[in-house]
Amino acid sequence: MKHILIIFVSTLLLTSPLISQSERPETIIIPVSSMGDVSDTRKKIIQNTLTQELSKHFQILPQDRFEQVQEQVFIELEYDECTEDQCIMRIQEILQIENLFHLEVIGEEGDTQLNLKWVNLDEKRNREDYCEGCKTKELRKRVVELVEKLVGKGVVEKSVVIVEKKPAEVVEKRQKGGLFQRMVNGRWGWYEDGDEDRDYKYVGEIENGKPNGQGTLTYPDGTKYVGEFKNGVNQGQGTLTFPDGSKKVGEFREYKSWNTIYYDNDGKIIGRYVKGEYMEE
Repeated sequence: MKHILIIFVSTLLLTSPLISQSERPETIIIPVSSMGDVSDTRKKIIQNTLTQELSKHFQILPQDRFEQVQEQVFIELEYDECTEDQCIMRIQEILQIENLFHLEVIGEEGDTQLNLKWVNLDEKRNREDYCEGCKTKELRKRVVELVEKLVGKGVVEKSVVIVEKKPAEVVEKRQKGGLFQRMVNGRWGWYEDGDEDRDYKYVGEIENGKPNGQGTLTYPDGTKYVGEFKNGVNQGQGTLTFPDGSKKVGEFREYKSWNTIYYDNDGKIIGRYVKGEYMEE
């Protein structure tokens, strides 16, 4: 009977999806950011839901500690020159915490887009959801689903024990640098050298010789895209700013506006794209 009990307990330790708080890796949760029609109350509710769900997988760093280090980084790197990637990387280095989560909420006329990012020192993962006419209760449900899709039912522990993990998506390791896009022999391609006055210039994360991750693409006419890239094209969340000051903000798919809001140079909404279809205001 004694041997049977030992085997039973060992089996539970290896198969149980529950992880004690002390064994969970630490993480930072950046305060929810928003754009458009998103109230502070809705942001707070969504932030609480995100924290509650992530606490099932991670130890959450106290918010005041994060804010102290964030202020330190702003002073160290100068606020105006501190890009999102630079600040995040420096904050993680100071706190010696590998994991960081950030949820962005974009609202327009009752429709809401959620974009959840998971960043550590070597990789980035991203999941997004678009909800038409969703109230706060439904958005809370969507946040729970995003965490489940992104993190899975378990995470890799420092104790080298892997607890039932669902594949989230391909992990990409990248380097940072610059590239130029131009046409050669009738085909568009990315090159390490180029003409800044005639070619498209990219600065940001690179993988396999192409833009992948966060970066900035400047067009010859002065148009500029800042945001996410995938396999050489702007794909994901970003901002496209035109020379006259007007801009498109939101989700792009293969250079095209997908779920974006179109602003004039005074910041007034003049139209929007919903699943690639343009609608004037």
